[in-house]
Amino acid sequence: MARAQRLGTLLATIGGIWLLGLIGMLPLPETVQTHIWPVLPLLFVVSLGSYAFINIGYNLVAFRECPEAYHELMQEIQEAKDDLRAKN
Repeated sequence: MARAQRLGTLLATIGGIWLLGLIGMLPLPETVQTHIWPVLPLLFVVSLGSYAFINIGYNLVAFRECPEAYHELMQEIQEAKDDLRAKN
């Protein structure tokens, strides 16, 4: 629960700072406040999605480099196939 509270506090703080900048209570240059600041949440979401996509892709490519896990997964797949054939 402490980890969730820390994350919630961090997100609330960042959201509050963003909202203050959006309504003009932070001293920001006019260009930043009108063109950059409103799209920061979108940039954050796109960056997070890109990180997740790259991380998943890398781990899929590196999966064959874990021979124990690869063989274990192939054995489980074969066992599942055999079990399905036996049930038919």
